[in-house]
Amino acid sequence: MATVTRLKALAGVRIPDSPLAKATVDLLEATSPQFICNHCVRTYVFGNLAVRSVGRTIIDEEIAFCGAHLHDLGLVPAHAGDNRFEVDGADAARAFCLKHQVAPERADRVWAAIALHTSAGIASRMAAEIALVHLGAGLDFLGLGLDQVPPQLLEEILASYPRLNFKSAFRDLLLEHCRRNPAAQILTWTDEVARSAGCTLHGQPLPTASQLMLAAPFAE
Repeated sequence: MATVTRLKALAGVRIPDSPLAKATVDLLEATSPQFICNHCVRTYVFGNLAVRSVGRTIIDEEIAFCGAHLHDLGLVPAHAGDNRFEVDGADAARAFCLKHQVAPERADRVWAAIALHTSAGIASRMAAEIALVHLGAGLDFLGLGLDQVPPQLLEEILASYPRLNFKSAFRDLLLEHCRRNPAAQILTWTDEVARSAGCTLHGQPLPTASQLMLAAPFAE
């Protein structure tokens, strides 16, 4: 079982410790490998720093915390379904929130933060809690905005939650997800990952957007 070091603050970012936040960490630990647990905590901290750097304020820290910590639920066996992983994870996180008596409108914001966390150009323009998950995950996954993080803060974050060979471990998890559910990758950012894994649909390579457009049943 994975574990998450439960700090009160990291790199100047306060870590919520409400009953919902504690239950969120419990769910993360129970379902996810250690490298995902560490990634999710870093997502919250990096996202908080990124949102602050552009002058925005997190109104609902608890919801932002929940979204960041559960944003990859759709990639783990306990919550993987038939949709793209962002939607499966969002559905599972919303159900979790409602089970813990979170108001529906707040649970819906967690859903949006997770479902849209890979949607460049969209999530960053929405509520700060939604933008936080997008920006934090993008920074930790692709290094987007890493040059804006002061070196001493970066060192503190990575010392507390090391990457644990994250690049290759996460790619392996994505490949496994794509092989299990190739149809859900079509027209999403993971379609390239699915093709690199040799995924097929009905014995044929996954179609590209251009191929689907040209095959549409219209004369012109």
